[in-house]
This record gives sequence, structure tokens and C-alpha cells, in this order.
Amino acid sequence: MRKVPQSVDDILLDYLDGNLDRTELERAEYQIRNNPDWQSRLEELRLINSLLRETKIEQPSKNFTDGVMTHLHQYPAQKGFSIKSGILLLVVVLMAIGIATVLVSTGAFDNTSTSIDLNQIEVSKKFIKTPLPSFSFNGKLIVNIIIILNLALAWIVLDRTILKPFFQRRMQSGH
Repeated sequence: MRKVPQSVDDILLDYLDGNLDRTELERAEYQIRNNPDWQSRLEELRLINSLLRETKIEQPSKNFTDGVMTHLHQYPAQKGFSIKSGILLLVVVLMAIGIATVLVSTGAFDNTSTSIDLNQIEVSKKFIKTPLPSFSFNGKLIVNIIIILNLALAWIVLDRTILKPFFQRRMQSGH
């Protein structure tokens, strides 16, 4: 059997449900009599239709909603980090910032620089005919950027885990 198009399925489903007008019904019955693909697909759809009619839809008990609502208070909603994990995360981020700052200030990254030549990449030679630029990276600049990003992360953690809960409790207590 070949795959039946969706439009044929729609016609056959309407035929089973009795939703066709007189001319559409006559055309559908003609096709069913003369087309073996339509006949086999109609039998499949009849079987599926009868199985679906026999299947009972499960319904929750009438007091299901009441039972859920009465026990809802037992499971408080968790929002964000706990204060302990927030403080721990903030301490770790500040330690990383401190270590990186000490290393930059002592000159550990002063002599670290590298250049990347994009012309050495084999894939680019196949597809790109013009020479590509090369980039040089300064280690001190990259570490400074990482420190700045860590400071931004520290401010976000401080705001979300310590300041926001603190001010929310103050507002709720009326101070």
C-alpha cells in the first residue's frame, strides 16, 4: 500500500464521521469502491476509530483539586540561591578576583603575549583565497577583562542572593 495523502485521510475521516454532503459522499464512495489504497486506509481508520470509542478517558476524583490545594503549603516555592550558597559563591568569586589582581600587579602576565595567524588554518585556504589577518593577544589585557567580568558576576550574586532577600524581608516586616 502506498502512503495516502493527508487530504484523503481528511475525506475518509469525514466519511466515517458522517460530515460529507451528498456529492462529496458519492465521490468518496466511488473512490473507496475503485481504489484499493482508499479501501485499506478506510479499514485502518475504522479500526482506530473503534479503538478510540472503546477507550475510557480517566478522570481525576472530584476532591483532587481540594486535596492538592490543602497540601500546597507543605511545599514552599524555592526562589534562586539560598543565602548560604550565595555567600559561598560570592566569597569564591572575590577570592578569584583577588588572586588575579595580585598576579597582574606583580607582573606575572606582562610577558605573556601570543599571536594567532588565521592563514595557518587548512580549512580557510580551501574556501578563502585572500590572505587572512593575524591577531595578537596580550595576556595582561585578557586577565584584566576576566577580572572585570568576575566583578560583574560578584555584583549580580551579591544582589540576587543577599541584598534582594534582605530588602524583601525588611519590606514584609514593615521597617
